[in-house]
Amino acid sequence: MSNSTTSTTTTQTTPNITARSVVGFLVFCEIASGFVQGYYPALLADIAANLQVSDADITWFLTVQTLSAAVSVPLLSKLGDIYGHRRILRIATLCVLIGVFITALLPSYPVVLAARILVGPLAVWLPLEIALVHNRISGHTARASIGILAASLTGGAIFGTISSGLISAFSPSLTLTLMVPVVLVVGSVFAVFFKVPESTHLTKSTIDIPGFIGLSIAMVALLFGLRLASSSGFSSGSTLGTLAVALLVFTLWVKWELKTESPAVDIRMIVSGRLGPIYLTAFLFGMVLFGTQSPITTFLSADPDQVGYGFAGSASTASAVIAVITIMATIGASLFAPISRKIGIRAVLITGAVLPAGAWIFQIIWHTELWHIVSANAVGGIGMGLLMGALPALLAELAPTGSTGIAAGIYNSLRTLGGAAAGAIFALVLASFTAEGELVSDLGGYLTIWAISAAAFIIAIIALSRMQLPDTSLQSTNH
Repeated sequence: MSNSTTSTTTTQTTPNITARSVVGFLVFCEIASGFVQGYYPALLADIAANLQVSDADITWFLTVQTLSAAVSVPLLSKLGDIYGHRRILRIATLCVLIGVFITALLPSYPVVLAARILVGPLAVWLPLEIALVHNRISGHTARASIGILAASLTGGAIFGTISSGLISAFSPSLTLTLMVPVVLVVGSVFAVFFKVPESTHLTKSTIDIPGFIGLSIAMVALLFGLRLASSSGFSSGSTLGTLAVALLVFTLWVKWELKTESPAVDIRMIVSGRLGPIYLTAFLFGMVLFGTQSPITTFLSADPDQVGYGFAGSASTASAVIAVITIMATIGASLFAPISRKIGIRAVLITGAVLPAGAWIFQIIWHTELWHIVSANAVGGIGMGLLMGALPALLAELAPTGSTGIAAGIYNSLRTLGGAAAGAIFALVLASFTAEGELVSDLGGYLTIWAISAAAFIIAIIALSRMQLPDTSLQSTNH
């Protein structure tokens, strides 16, 4: 990614590739990706019972996949820039196919965890697809295409969540139920191998092996430390030790990246006035999007007669509210491109941050009726959908030539990291508002979480309003 050691080369490719041919099959891949991500959580209890492990043990089913993604996304994104985004996407889809197939067989707990490691590269599908789209398409068509990909991922997650419950209710065996994601991933493998064209421009660069090793160790240690913090608290010795290791490795990694000629990640690009606000917003956005789902569930399920808040809602009530957020986010991601054509991309981004900030403030003030919560989350969901589509689309436009894959990969990793950080912080907040001997936080814990969420988007508004956009960047005119 450094100008002194990288250049681009043009590969031979099929001429006259249309936007529809590039995007159509990638949309299916993202629907499948979302489906896989949304399918398993509702089945964890059944999987734990089949493998004869505890509730605590089965949490590693998703944690191992997250840790694998933390390691694989930056590396595979960079390799895509160098060797071809379709080539690396083929490898990633095959890894996921093997992982979900072994998972469906449920051979043993250790083998299933190993299979979840292979599912980790699922998180790199979208960054590689963004790079493929941006390589072939430009202007508002590219923005609309990336928005559709983001919406397809979210829509696929909704589809997967709903399908898992329905299929498990009628399926004669858990293995047969778990074979459903395999079918969709097989379709993705076919699309990537036979229907998706390769990138036309590749980067000539060396692989910063020490940089990727350092980044992997730092990310795994940080995510593992945050997981410990969410269960044991930040004052725990194991938590402090793990986070200290992460901080030390990260510090050494940054020093290495700043001095190496061909870094794994261009630190100066990440903190630049052009891309820095996008990455900061991605982290803050990930905090709220992923970190607030558990508190929403526990707030809705609280009994107002016992704790003075909540609605004594069932699991279906919580699922319905979360579905509202997801559906509205899908709509927002789909519509950001035509809206940006009218008002400009900066206005779309700021609107995307203003809506959830206002929604959380509304919820702080009004939260005694269920429609208060539903309305606030619907409005916030639209705003987060605008960000979900606009942020990676603009990132692809502003990233240095030949670095679209790694730029999008870091964006994805920061969203994941933000969610993990929020999970630990919000768990600590709720614990601090829980009286000794009690199991439920008082209302102040939830108000604090909502205030942190509002503050996160206010910071994003400030950052996005100060973002440096080049004169050539698309605004409200056609490309």
